[in-house]
Amino acid sequence: MLQQGGWVGPRFRGVFFFRDVFWRVVVPLVWGTRSINALDGLAVMPAQIKQRLVSVPKTRDEYLLLWADCVDYDMGFQDLAPTLDPASFLNEMVQSVERELQSTIADLCQERPNSNAMYSARNCTEKALKAFLCFHEKVTANEAKSRFGHKLDKLIAEIARLHPTSQLRTMAGQLDAFAPYADRYSGRVFSRAELWRAYRLAQFAAGEVMRSVTGRNQRASVQEFIAGIVG
Repeated sequence: MLQQGGWVGPRFRGVFFFRDVFWRVVVPLVWGTRSINALDGLAVMPAQIKQRLVSVPKTRDEYLLLWADCVDYDMGFQDLAPTLDPASFLNEMVQSVERELQSTIADLCQERPNSNAMYSARNCTEKALKAFLCFHEKVTANEAKSRFGHKLDKLIAEIARLHPTSQLRTMAGQLDAFAPYADRYSGRVFSRAELWRAYRLAQFAAGEVMRSVTGRNQRASVQEFIAGIVG
């Protein structure tokens, strides 16, 4: 489905939640013209379980969209990061997104998923939204701190106001997936389903920011593919 090729790496691995397990989703380093099958990303998932996943359209589509967000994020990061001024606020946010996202994924992939993933996912989302406003609206570090603080709803509202076609606006009604910022030292324990929902939003936000900056959009191709099946 991805019209690029040459398989090395990977640099990035996301996760997909299925049958109460967080499965690694491998994103290869690619170049050239070779096609890549999205299901190949589930490198350690047994074939029988893959068949069950794809047999349910809703689950299949959810996986394909997650895979696309991982691909768009990883390739976008590789495109963007080397071009940034190391001292810039944008670079700070982009690198912070990378760290928080990788931390979230690592916490989810433990034998007993670590509830700290909830807060890493929230932090990742906050930094991604600030990176969007920094790149598109030249928002500075001081402005981000004074105008938005850690309030995701304010960041989404500002993006929706200035960029009404941005898909980030769709997150407005889903922010309850995250625990409040003030709870980060509470020691709360979250279910796997709760952690999955938080990570899923973070991965979408990270991918969408990279799409807006680099123009890469594997998600659009996946959506067209899904629409074709439904049609």
